[in-house]
Amino acid sequence: MLERTGQRKMNNVITIAGRELKAYIFSPLAWIIIALFAFFTGFVFVQILVQSRQADLTPIFGWVAVLALILTPALTMRLFSEEYKLGTMELLLTAPARDWQIVLGKFLAAWLGFAILLVPTLWQVLILRRYGEPDFGIIGSSYLGVLLLGAAFVGVGMFASALTQNQFIAYMIGMIFLLFLWIADAPANAMGGSNLVADFMRQISLPGHFQDFFSGILDVQHLLYFVSLALISIVVTTLVVSSRRWR
Repeated sequence: MLERTGQRKMNNVITIAGRELKAYIFSPLAWIIIALFAFFTGFVFVQILVQSRQADLTPIFGWVAVLALILTPALTMRLFSEEYKLGTMELLLTAPARDWQIVLGKFLAAWLGFAILLVPTLWQVLILRRYGEPDFGIIGSSYLGVLLLGAAFVGVGMFASALTQNQFIAYMIGMIFLLFLWIADAPANAMGGSNLVADFMRQISLPGHFQDFFSGILDVQHLLYFVSLALISIVVTTLVVSSRRWR
């Protein structure tokens, strides 16, 4: 009985994720984002390769993180905002799925959409393998770091989308949240020394947690940071969605 209930819950999540992923595939905005991502990462790759002449993708992943910061809120801004605007959120809430299943399904679809952004970068790995001797350990940890970073970005962007029916406002809210996390260590460094507030700001700063992945360093603390940020985003988004059910 419990096994059937668990399977039914996962089926609901998969169904919602599939619906959202299909919407991404047929969305012109998603293809524009993929094209922009592929163009800029390709351009940076060529420039770095010409200048350094080394089989090293480390600088690329730094730019990938910056592009993800800009483009991920655009990828997530429609998740709930569009449902609110079209009036389909009420229908979704009456479906035989719990609020957390709806949120988790949308999160997984957006995260898969983010992962698709990375597909065009694989040709760069193939080029380096053909003409050089890249460190695949560092490349693997870098991709893992970007995927974890993407999970955090998607979670924050999804939460922003749940707050408003205006997609542009959802994008801006998501960007503000992510920029805050990105530069959180700046005011802490300006304070100087070590105190409770400064240490907390340094701990939540994004760059301090993903840069080690790009150097081939796998740290459980960094892994827990991104997983925790994604889980917290899913929980608070579920609370926002649940609050609409009782309005």
